[in-house]
Amino acid sequence: MKAVKVTRPGVLELVEIGRRPLGQGEVRLEVEAVGICGSDVALWAGTHPYAVYPVIPWPEVGGRVIEAADPGLRRGQRVSVRPLLTCGRCDACLEGSLNRCPEVRVLGVHLDGGMAEEIIVPATSLFPVPEGVTAEAAALVEPAAVAVHVVHRADLRAGDRVAVLGTGVIGLLCLQVAKAWGASFVLGVDREPSRLALASRFGADRVVDNRFENPAEVGLDLYPDGFDIVLDLVGVEETLGAALALARRGGTIVPVALPHRPVELDLEPFYRKELSLRATRLYADDFAEAVPLVADGRVDVESLVTHRFPLSEAERALSLPRDQPEQAVKVMIEP
Repeated sequence: MKAVKVTRPGVLELVEIGRRPLGQGEVRLEVEAVGICGSDVALWAGTHPYAVYPVIPWPEVGGRVIEAADPGLRRGQRVSVRPLLTCGRCDACLEGSLNRCPEVRVLGVHLDGGMAEEIIVPATSLFPVPEGVTAEAAALVEPAAVAVHVVHRADLRAGDRVAVLGTGVIGLLCLQVAKAWGASFVLGVDREPSRLALASRFGADRVVDNRFENPAEVGLDLYPDGFDIVLDLVGVEETLGAALALARRGGTIVPVALPHRPVELDLEPFYRKELSLRATRLYADDFAEAVPLVADGRVDVESLVTHRFPLSEAERALSLPRDQPEQAVKVMIEP
């Protein structure tokens, strides 16, 4: 069985691995589609803070059941994989907040993930998708679940005004979830015209190319009182400063992207406006909520896909988001 393994930072190898028998509660999947995300590129580059080498990367997986002892799963059934493994004993696990488990491990980061012809995963990690949902859509339930969790953390209410700073994959998915759940107005901000075009297609009421316009000025011209929710998917001083300016009094800012270096901010608006700052990490039960959103098309994941490659061209596939971000929105591998 073929798989792609990152043996050390910068080194990607196509390897042959043996088939092992299933353990208790495990399922063997044929991997049909795998989505490349920013963490995969960082893992390959050696900049991922939690990666363990060597590892078979990629947590976004859609596939079909080959073998399972679980009577709830049938051979040939298409599933999405929630790639979180937790201790099951801590307070966070017992209350259902799997993403907060201090021992949480992610397939494709800490343990082997989906970049292989077949993978073995716990049955508890599998979420069957309805008939007619494609393998790519099944794989992209994972990033959609990230967006669902972000919007939950923002505590969105019907009628809220939302600003999305950064319309990469997660930003575009957050935009769609917010619209699906009743946001009255969504502002999308980016510097890539192709991504702004997608933001408009997915329902953004106004887009701002921040190479030419100041998003805070545009947003406050539209709504002088500000926005109920601001999602920062970039994590630099410029966007964090814009978030402070755009948020209304009593509003909520969710910094989705973790800054990669120290940032300096004027926190006076934070106190003056009595803003809420809500952290977000991965997902928990949000994964189950993401399945119907993807299945019924309220969140369009397939229109994000711009490139497809076989397993043998994994290195080329990984290079695209880094080298051609204006073209490569979501790159898929089809093992």
